[in-house]
Parts: sequence; structure tokens; C-alpha cells
Amino acid sequence: DPAELFRNLIYYVRRRNLDLADIYGSMDFDPLLDWSEPPFTALARVLKFAQRHTPNFKVLQVNGLTLHTGIEHTSRELALLIAKGATYLNAMEEHGIPAAVTNQHLQFSVAISTSYFVEIAKIRALKILWANVLNGFGLAEEPLPPIAAHLAAETQTDEREYNMIKAATQAMSAAIGGASLLYLPPADLLTQGESSPFTRRIARNVQHLLQMESYLDQVVDPAAGSYYIEHLTQQFCEQAWGKFQQIEAQGGFLQLENL
Repeated sequence: DPAELFRNLIYYVRRRNLDLADIYGSMDFDPLLDWSEPPFTALARVLKFAQRHTPNFKVLQVNGLTLHTGIEHTSRELALLIAKGATYLNAMEEHGIPAAVTNQHLQFSVAISTSYFVEIAKIRALKILWANVLNGFGLAEEPLPPIAAHLAAETQTDEREYNMIKAATQAMSAAIGGASLLYLPPADLLTQGESSPFTRRIARNVQHLLQMESYLDQVVDPAAGSYYIEHLTQQFCEQAWGKFQQIEAQGGFLQLENL
């Protein structure tokens, strides 16, 4: 129960005599993913609390991991992501929560495949597409939500060293594309059911190398000016926006029977 989890976190923070406004973090609460009847009322209550007390905590996640079905369906994946996000903005407005508040406490999560340039362009396109959605809600000046990048499940094999090598390039594509958070599992976690101190250290070090030695977090858009990536980004934007308009014309994300 995400709402109960959030209450426990608040209780813990208050017991530590910490200021709730100083808490940064997020939780994977996606009402359209895990429930047959989306708990929009519970989400609205959590958002109201977050608006008053935890301005830096993301209580809603547009989880796109299940929407990833291969790089050949990237534009569809993007269309579904922003359609789901738009559904949350609309649903929360019906519960009295302004779209700007929902956007403030929202983040996206995406699956990163081994297609290096495609994943860079996908994250860049997602930012542009969501900016267009916000513009449609009259929120052109609102900041974009963070994007959390996870390694796609199908990219993990039973070869530990192979997974390590792939994780490095997948992490690079996520960072260059503009992901705000990066989740790298140890290379033996998904296949062995447990991880070793060595693979945990390597998973951490990949992120340290990208941040502390390559300084990829110091550049606003490392891929800007690359003709191929810019072209691929624009292509994804155009295709995904067209699919998104089709989804909206059919009644939105909630009316889709087979994702």
C-alpha cells in the first residue's frame, strides 16, 4: 500500500526531528499499473499532503517499464507514457488537485535497452513530448518531472561479465539522454537471485565514473548538435505525438484494452 508506505516514511522523518520540506525522494505509486480499480482518491490525499509538507518528494510515478516492448515500438512506448501521464493530470484535476501540483510530484520511469542511440533519443523525446502536454494544460513554464532509468529486463543474461559491460553503455545512454535517476542492478542479481559485494561495487562505480570522471551530469544536453541523435529525437517526437493524439481521440489511456 503506497499510501501506508508514505505515512510510515513521514512518521519516521518526524521521529528523527527532520524538516519534511528537506526530504528528497520518490516512490513507485502508479495507480494504473497495479490496481484493477485505480486508487485515485488515495492518490489525491497523498498529493494534497505532499503539496503542503513535502514539496521535493515525488509521490506518483508514471511507470513505463511494462510499456517497453522493443526498440521497434519506441514511438508507441512514448505515446503510452505521455498518455498515462496526461490521464493522471486529468484525473487529479477531477479530484481538486491542480495539474501543476500533480506535475510537481510526478516522475517517469523508463526501461533502457542496449540500443545506444535509440535510448538517448527516447529520453530526449520524452522530455519534449511532456513539455507539449504541459503546454496543453497551460503549464508551459512548469519544470519537467525527473526521469528514472532502469535496465530493461530482457537485457540481463546469466553471464555476469557481459551484463557489466552492457550496463556501462546502457547507463551512458540514459545519462546522455537526460535521465535524472539511474538504477543499475548488480550484474548477477536477476539471474542468481542474490548479488555479491563485487557486483554491487561495480554497479555503484559505473555511476561514479559517469558522474565524477566523465562529468555527464554537468552538461545540460550532451547530445545536442549531433545530427543523427537530433534527427532520431525529432522522428520519435513526431511519430509518438501522432499516436498520442489517436489515443486521446479514442478516449485516452483508460480506454485502451490491450497495451
